[in-house]
Amino acid sequence: MTLPPAEEAIEDNSFFLEEAYNQEDRIVQHISTFTYFQKPLRQAGYTFTQEWPLGSQEHQLSYDISYGALGDVSGIGDCAINYRYQWRREGDGMAVTPRLSILLPTGDEKKGLGIGVTGAEIGLAASKRLS
Repeated sequence: MTLPPAEEAIEDNSFFLEEAYNQEDRIVQHISTFTYFQKPLRQAGYTFTQEWPLGSQEHQLSYDISYGALGDVSGIGDCAINYRYQWRREGDGMAVTPRLSILLPTGDEKKGLGIGVTGAEIGLAASKRLS
């Protein structure tokens, strides 16, 4: 089996992990995630994410809105605003993008739908093409 040239390879690992690639200029990505568990306690969660390039593929802004249901309680959960910088993309097939997130206490802490405080999170996504 012959593999396609690197310029034709699919370079997106978002199905398994946070992707290491920002959105192309003028392309907006919408991501929906739904989870459901029956045991040990019936619970469901939905998250909507929208990713926007900021003038080029190098800078990206996104937000996450979540909705959760735990037993008889349901409602909006905590939300996040994220900034990602495409640090490394070309050359040897390696992509690296750090992310800074501000976590907003939009969920009801008393109902278990949020943590009740503003927070920050730093992440680093990386991907290496092996073939």
